[in-house]
Amino acid sequence: MMIEKHISALLYRYQCVSIPEFGAFITEISSARYNEVSGTFSPPKKNILFNALLRNNDGLLTNHIALEEGISFEAAAIQVRNTVDAWNASLRN
Repeated sequence: MMIEKHISALLYRYQCVSIPEFGAFITEISSARYNEVSGTFSPPKKNILFNALLRNNDGLLTNHIALEEGISFEAAAIQVRNTVDAWNASLRN
């Protein structure tokens, strides 16, 4: 299962999405800016940061997957755990 689409959807709505035993993605909103030299505006944007130290499970991702996929919370937790195990194995290699 590709949980990336679920992470993306949650980052659109929330400032932090925790991936259990992996880390957390954190968003930071930057305001629109005006460049006086060029006379142009830069639109507001959302920067995404990753913090590997935030490894706890707040249940947000797992609950979202369960609701979107129409599966139980436990089944979604297993899918998240399997994906995280695959990501960690890939990073070790």
